Amino acid sequence: MTDPRGPVHLSGDLSLEVDGSGVQVHAEGSDVRIVAEDVGAFVARVREAATARTGLAPGRRDLGGLAEALAQAGITAHLSSPTRPVAVAGAGVDSAAGGLLLGTRLVRPGAAVVVIAAGRGRRVLAAAAVAAALVTVLLRRRR
Repeated sequence: MTDPRGPVHLSGDLSLEVDGSGVQVHAEGSDVRIVAEDVGAFVARVREAATARTGLAPGRRDLGGLAEALAQAGITAHLSSPTRPVAVAGAGVDSAAGGLLLGTRLVRPGAAVVVIAAGRGRRVLAAAAVAAALVTVLLRRRR
């Protein structure tokens, strides 16, 4: 579905602090890039703000709704730390990993930070770690 008002074109820069850590937001065209020095604190404060607004802590369904709204507006949002990408959401994103771990294919996790932050992701990582340990033990016994 296309917006009858036409495509969104963003332009701007914003610098702010969250818990004493810098966050830079750069928007150009249909891309929004957020670079947070402390991604965990940034995500926690965004969740707190959403909780204060609605009275309920946001979950996987809300993340999917946000990603869908971005995609429908033709916007792609990139979240990263200063050293690595964390996630991409919105337009042009189709991620099987996002569907499995975060409940939406419109979010592509780019770092273990997002996987660990998702409740289901913790279980998947724990299961993978146990499986890797078992495989290692079995391979050592075969030798």
